[in-house]
Amino acid sequence: MKMKLTGALLVWLSVWGCGASGKQSGAQEQTDSISFVQLEFKVPAKLQAVALELHPYENQPALLTKGLDNLDGTVHIQDSLVRPHRGPMAVLLQMNDGSIWTARVEEGTGKFEPVRLAEEPEPSEIKYEYIRQHRMPVEPGEYSGICRVKDDVYALVHDKSKGGGIHYFNIPLDQAGVIGSISQKEAPGNASGVSGADNEDIVYVPSSNTLYVCAESDQSIREYTIEGTPTGVGMIIPEDLKAIQPNAGFEALAYDPSNNYFWAATEKSLKDEGLNKNIIRLQRFSGTNPDARYLYLMTPPMADESQASGAQAYVHGISAMTALEDGRLIVLEREVYVPGGSVIEKALGAFTLSTLYVVDPLHDKGGILQKKLLARILTSAINLANYEGMCLGPKLSGGRQSLLLIADSQNGQGGLTGEYLQIISIKP
Repeated sequence: MKMKLTGALLVWLSVWGCGASGKQSGAQEQTDSISFVQLEFKVPAKLQAVALELHPYENQPALLTKGLDNLDGTVHIQDSLVRPHRGPMAVLLQMNDGSIWTARVEEGTGKFEPVRLAEEPEPSEIKYEYIRQHRMPVEPGEYSGICRVKDDVYALVHDKSKGGGIHYFNIPLDQAGVIGSISQKEAPGNASGVSGADNEDIVYVPSSNTLYVCAESDQSIREYTIEGTPTGVGMIIPEDLKAIQPNAGFEALAYDPSNNYFWAATEKSLKDEGLNKNIIRLQRFSGTNPDARYLYLMTPPMADESQASGAQAYVHGISAMTALEDGRLIVLEREVYVPGGSVIEKALGAFTLSTLYVVDPLHDKGGILQKKLLARILTSAINLANYEGMCLGPKLSGGRQSLLLIADSQNGQGGLTGEYLQIISIKP
């Protein structure tokens, strides 16, 4: 259902600082921390606001999560925050029709108007073309990330290998996107490392000729030499991003060489994120320091809760990100479903849905990043591919840019899946 924002939907925010006594003071007497918030807003006709959340951008999960019982179209909120906070926040309003309305709230803001997050993101202006899915003639593995180093050389990360889990693949692509003979070798530095880091994604930094790998088990992002040896350099990870759900830490890592930014995202929301479990915090790093935070809302999955809980295998979350030359990000939302039952039932019912969205965090001023749909890739038992890695490849004919997606076969899953490489082209 589509709805235009009208003058009937207005939100007013008043924020006071509280002293040690807990008494309210006027907005003119605001202290260094905010511990009390008062909101008043009207919702569109025939809609009811059923939940409200406040999310700060800086290093903390939800500040306020509140269920609402809206009967007359007007809601008054007056609450203490769970902890002091000063600075911008995102307001999320969930309506009884399932729609989400959001706005960015600056400190001391008076009136502001939220916008409705599109239920179905509009198509991106980037042109997309499916080229082919290629099953690589290599031994089954668990390759979770990919980046281009130079020419036909790509660094992949294997989440069960030692050290940084770095492997090198030679993947030649001609101007039409046709793949030549593929070869592989393991980085020598892996042998000196310990196992169990659960490495999930990898990026290459040309200026230092080094690789950065994010590991899910300890929420780390570490630098490695081109030979795969750790340099001892690592990103400073905000404390709140360590409060992850089980097996749902850093899954996606991107590097933007044009602006010298790193981007990282957890696979799922944090433990204490609030009512909406599809909110992901995109963390930006300048050098090794965290310098900006953005909120991203995943699209609800195809499988409902009962299907997911009864599945042999199920996962839904962000699995990869890639930075474009203009600073925009391509975000890969991945859903994998393998039902329980016999081998035949698994084969007939299994699917993966990989959806690519484009966001523009450097210019988006909303409370939640507005995303645009680039492409959807659906695979089933005949070509089941759990896409976990993504990177830009070489330029193709006609000014097209190749985009490579690598699948994690989970060691082939008894022949159910394989080491697939998906080649598509984009033209910004």
